[in-house]
Amino acid sequence: MDLKKWHVFLAVSKYENFTKAGEELGYTQSGITQMMKNLQREVGFPLFNKTNHGITLSPEGIALLPSIRNLIAANESLKQEISFLKGAELGTLKIGTYTSCSIHWIPKIIREFQKKNPGILFDIIEGHENEIADWVLNYQVDIGFTSFQKSQTADFIPVHNDEMMAILPKGHPWTEYDEIPLEWFQNAPFIICEYTYTSDIHQILKKYKIRPDIKYTTHNDFSVLSMVEHNLGISILPELVIRGHVGDYEVRTLKPYVFRKLGMAVHPSHDWSPAMKIFIRYAKEYLLT
Repeated sequence: MDLKKWHVFLAVSKYENFTKAGEELGYTQSGITQMMKNLQREVGFPLFNKTNHGITLSPEGIALLPSIRNLIAANESLKQEISFLKGAELGTLKIGTYTSCSIHWIPKIIREFQKKNPGILFDIIEGHENEIADWVLNYQVDIGFTSFQKSQTADFIPVHNDEMMAILPKGHPWTEYDEIPLEWFQNAPFIICEYTYTSDIHQILKKYKIRPDIKYTTHNDFSVLSMVEHNLGISILPELVIRGHVGDYEVRTLKPYVFRKLGMAVHPSHDWSPAMKIFIRYAKEYLLT
């Protein structure tokens, strides 16, 4: 099987555009078009649908995605195994992560990792709590730095309890207190990042039966901080998000102590590549000490 065509297929599915896929992989638009035509002839059914805005995957193409990602991941693992046996240690690790983890953790882990494994390259993809574990299960990434989600079936390696903090505008009446009771958030004007059923904040508020008055929903934790700075409401954010960040807001501990459990999501099949095994060991050594 020609894996080159399937690599192209994944790039096309990502961009839904032959030209952009070609730019990423170094092919011309006509070359991509011809490869995908040949691939569709080989499988015997259409993989794409044409629209006014470009192309989308056909139902059959969507159905093939998990198997193709698995195939590409298995091939990468095989190449790594061969290179490690030869002493070359070459390959690529795909890491899905929260922005906060990619800022505070990932660079330091990679720095230590590459001192002994300089041939391993990294592809870092940032995402949200409701998608990173799915990326792991679908072989879009090898390892996911995410919070523990009861609904996910990916294996989870816990590494850190990330305390949740109250975020208040300067001059807010609550800033005179060292601790903020969670019940005070009931009906309070609130700003939140992606208020979904599986979000860490949602689970905490649900557990303590707190219903704030959600005024704004954003897709970025740092947008939440900016909106709090402009006195548009209050919020709750993880300590790792605000670590090292200086702004026109106040931070207070919550009562009771609440946290999100951070760790590494990995595929339950445990078909880990050599580079994955080494990286997980380095990450655990750094984060658990």
